[in-house]
Amino acid sequence: MTVTLNDQTGRKKRPEPSAKAKAAAELVRAAKEQGLSLTGPDGLLKQLTKPVLETALNEEMTEHLS
Repeated sequence: MTVTLNDQTGRKKRPEPSAKAKAAAELVRAAKEQGLSLTGPDGLLKQLTKPVLETALNEEMTEHLS
């Protein structure tokens, strides 16, 4: 049996981030680059919450009425 350095140190490979995690990281990076706060009245979270909720509710209504 061959023992690798990773086996000896007990380190595990990190799983590849999901597409959602990558998209979120990119949004946070872009917001920080533009000087946009992540929270607060004009922050990224507030700017994203409204369109996400509206989209979800519209999809739910469409599904319900179809």
